Amino acid sequence: MSVRSSSVRRLEPYAGIAYVVFFVASLVVSNPPADKASDQTWIARYTGHSEQAGHLATAFLLVLAGLALMTFLVALWRRIAEADPTSSPSRLPIAAAGTAAALMGAGGMVMGYISGSELIGRYPLPSAELLRMSNDLGFALAGVAGSLAAAVAVATLSVQGYAAGVFGAKMRAGGIITAVLLLFAIVFVPVVALLAWVFSAAIMWIRHPAAPFEAPRSLSDTKAGHSALPV
Repeated sequence: MSVRSSSVRRLEPYAGIAYVVFFVASLVVSNPPADKASDQTWIARYTGHSEQAGHLATAFLLVLAGLALMTFLVALWRRIAEADPTSSPSRLPIAAAGTAAALMGAGGMVMGYISGSELIGRYPLPSAELLRMSNDLGFALAGVAGSLAAAVAVATLSVQGYAAGVFGAKMRAGGIITAVLLLFAIVFVPVVALLAWVFSAAIMWIRHPAAPFEAPRSLSDTKAGHSALPV
């Protein structure tokens, strides 16, 4: 591996941190009203350059969040594959990560395209019903469908990582629980579990770049070359 490639690889766990930062920022920069809010409230929240810029920023931040998540999950899969060269782990997490990134990006664009059109062109602001529909469709793509794809990646990586000795029992259990919670992403709150799992995995990877994320599962693991992490 070249020095340049090695330097890039050392930055891969930070993609997980970037995902959390971009996703949280996308929630902060704009705040659409509740579906039950009045038409006047919806129109007001999409009127003016500052409001429109916020919605457009959310769109691009979700695109960046999706790309960062995909980068982290694919890099994690590669680390798991390299930990046990004799195995041939399924590439399902790679496909699921790419799908999640595409859905998050598409959802973000759907949420922000109206505001982008208002800022770039001179189009009349559409009705409140269309604003509601674009926001709901964007959430369905990024928050629901994207979370389901991420659930597949997290669950598979958790099992593969445990089998390869990269994850311990707690990380495997945490990943499976996260995947199950993401099945209910339609209420949004379970998405926090994905943020927590990615952040935890990234921090452990940064702190222990050349060791398993948890102590070996048995004495045979230690003899096989897996070093225990400090408690």
